[in-house]
Amino acid sequence: INNFFDDSFAIRKMNYINYTDDVTHDDDGATIKLKVPGFNKKSIDVSVDSEHLTIEGKTDDDSFTKRYAIDNKFDFDSIDAKVADGLLTLTLPYKAEVKPRKIKVS
Repeated sequence: INNFFDDSFAIRKMNYINYTDDVTHDDDGATIKLKVPGFNKKSIDVSVDSEHLTIEGKTDDDSFTKRYAIDNKFDFDSIDAKVADGLLTLTLPYKAEVKPRKIKVS
């Protein structure tokens, strides 16, 4: 079953695979955590274009592709991806112009 987030969120899952993920949002951007047991940084590729973030993993025994719909609120050049202990963590910061700002009341 696909899980779709409200349109107010900037990331939506596009497809379902057996690798469990968690997508969270805060004032700074979004974080995707994807369980990828058996995969390491050499066996995972992450790519982004103006509409999609794609994660692909391939080993001799297994492979997967996970795709998310994203929008241009994110600073694509600052996306960070790390894998440790079977968990891939992607940090997607918002562009400065779309981050919430506090307005001082005088």
